[in-house]
Amino acid sequence: MLLDRNKYTESGYIGEELIGDAAHELEQRCMAVQQSVKDNDFSYESALEAYQVTDAQYKSFIGETLNRNIFISFSGTTAPVTKSDYFEIYETMILSFYSHPSTKVINKVKKLLKEAKEIA
Repeated sequence: MLLDRNKYTESGYIGEELIGDAAHELEQRCMAVQQSVKDNDFSYESALEAYQVTDAQYKSFIGETLNRNIFISFSGTTAPVTKSDYFEIYETMILSFYSHPSTKVINKVKKLLKEAKEIA
């Protein structure tokens, strides 16, 4: 069924339906990988192969999803959080990941914070 005859001819609409948006399709495949791994249907590597997603594409998807969720949980909207707030959140995430962060990890966090202050 045509939504807007001015925008699509019938063949154009069918093509759009069949081909879809490549970015949206990749996002759907990444979500399938995430769910498959969560449900223990596949190992991480097998899920990537099954859904034809590269490691880099999946990690990019996870990063973008986490950023969106951080902003929503922090401010209640998708409005951008200040860069310094973002780095403080990121610092907390990194340090909470390690129960006893090594000196190397602590130094990396300090370096990130220093760069964040220089950006702001």
